[in-house]
Amino acid sequence: MDDSQQYLFQVNLKGMISLLSEHLYSNPNTFVRELLQNGVDAITALRTMDENHEGAISIYLPDSKHSALVFEDNGIGLKEDEIHKFLAVIGESSKREAFEAKDYIGKFGIGLLSCFVVSNEIIVESRSALSETAVRWTGKSDGTYHITKIEEERPIGSKVILYPKDEFKYLFKLEVFRKNLEYYGEALPMPIYLHHEESSYWINESGALWLEPSASKEELLAIGRKAFNTGFLDAFPISTSDGGVKGVAYILPYKAQFSGKQTHKLFLKRMFLSDDDCRLLPKWAFFIRCILNADGLDAIASREALVYNDALKGAKKEIGETIKAYLKSIGLIDRSIYQKLISTHYLHLKAIAAEDNELLQVFIDDLPFETNKGVRTFRNIRELESTIFYTPNIDDFKQVRRIAGAQGTLIINAAYTFEEELLKKIQRLDQTLKIEQISPGSLLNSFHAIDVSSDPQLADFEIRATEVLKKLNCTCSLKRFSPEDTPAIYVAPQEEIGNKQTVVSSKNPLTATLGAFAPKKKAVLPVLCFNVDNKLVKSMLGLKDPYVFPSIIHILYVQSLLLGKYPVSDTEMNLFNEALHSLIIMGMENFINI
Repeated sequence: MDDSQQYLFQVNLKGMISLLSEHLYSNPNTFVRELLQNGVDAITALRTMDENHEGAISIYLPDSKHSALVFEDNGIGLKEDEIHKFLAVIGESSKREAFEAKDYIGKFGIGLLSCFVVSNEIIVESRSALSETAVRWTGKSDGTYHITKIEEERPIGSKVILYPKDEFKYLFKLEVFRKNLEYYGEALPMPIYLHHEESSYWINESGALWLEPSASKEELLAIGRKAFNTGFLDAFPISTSDGGVKGVAYILPYKAQFSGKQTHKLFLKRMFLSDDDCRLLPKWAFFIRCILNADGLDAIASREALVYNDALKGAKKEIGETIKAYLKSIGLIDRSIYQKLISTHYLHLKAIAAEDNELLQVFIDDLPFETNKGVRTFRNIRELESTIFYTPNIDDFKQVRRIAGAQGTLIINAAYTFEEELLKKIQRLDQTLKIEQISPGSLLNSFHAIDVSSDPQLADFEIRATEVLKKLNCTCSLKRFSPEDTPAIYVAPQEEIGNKQTVVSSKNPLTATLGAFAPKKKAVLPVLCFNVDNKLVKSMLGLKDPYVFPSIIHILYVQSLLLGKYPVSDTEMNLFNEALHSLIIMGMENFINI
């Protein structure tokens, strides 16, 4: 037989209040939201009994005559037994198990405790729609409460009365409290009135026009300008079946970073929830800002984010499809907006097009690409080039851009995110296009070869240059190429970036030219390719001086590394300085002898 004693958990209210104020809620203003939430839910509950009930919330701030805040609603109210159950039991909520629970904002039974953050005492005066008697519940931060009956007649509804703590009195000032009311309650469907001294303010008089199907684009753009202090390129409606999300998406008028975080306005059942998208937007939608309301999603306990569940995932998918549908149609609807969209957000459009074939076909001709001949649209590139070349990394592009241009070859810089993937997808979708990767090595292979066996001077130059370069773990090649003012270019093995000792694969385009390929993985040396049409190289053909010739080779070697954007070691830099110093000294000695 089990003789163990059963005990109930004990809750330390002071500890609970500390937990709520320091960990669950991000700031002390939260009590404003929680009071609004309770008032709205109370009115919603009464409408289940009387669908024509006109609910309203009135707040009276402390003033010269009154030291307390009074928060009043004309909702369903609470009976005495309900007050014992729902106000005194932490975690209990009258709304969680209700059949119409989906219509309520709060379900956790802890919201009212947020008032203890700013007040040592909470007074709730309430008359239920199912009772003739009003009651007063007084809860204190030490964990005690008491209930008394109110003798005078009261209308149906509830009042929450708070006496501010000294350190939080600033939150009850008119300008601060009004700002917080507007922040949380601007979209709520019942009127909210704020009273102070002799003045009254209708907080949400303008309502949520952005939820109205009749709202014009001009009105939506004006709402976006006010909400985000930005004049947007365009606005279009958002609506999902999953999660019951409705609202407006705005196109930013400026370029946005992929890693940047945009500010949004997200409401849950028309109560402001967060300035984050709470994972409702797809990851690629960095150029979008939204004002959204979700009627069918759930909030976490702190009510500052959404629960990531199947409903949210479904809503996110629908929002992504809506944005893509807008992008596919805007070129037909408004060409000027389409052009602005392309010029401003082409990087993001490339990212989306890389995963969506339909969008790729819509935008591809108008998307801009950086080339060695300036920025060109893809339409311009494919119409002028029989073969479209690209380099997948910026170092290769920097090395070949000038030389390729002199050969009349256009090269796309596909080093940016998504661009190589995009070009490969274009090739798969349109087999008539020839799109090829080009490297410094393959460009070298296209240069006009020189037969040194028919020219003794060139053969001698190659032998002596090779001997000098051997000590640098580099080999020599003589070619004829443009521009003529380039004496030499350094070409690393294809798989090498910043490391001139890397083993290359059999796909290296240099292997056929250099004759270095073998079945086994064999180190392929980088090449210093001399331009035989260059004046300096021509003048070196008859140069026999054992000090001057290697010095010039050393200088050309390091210069080619620098021009090719390759890293230069301390040893190579010292070699350059010593060679330059030797030539300067020799020149000075010759000048003195003259």
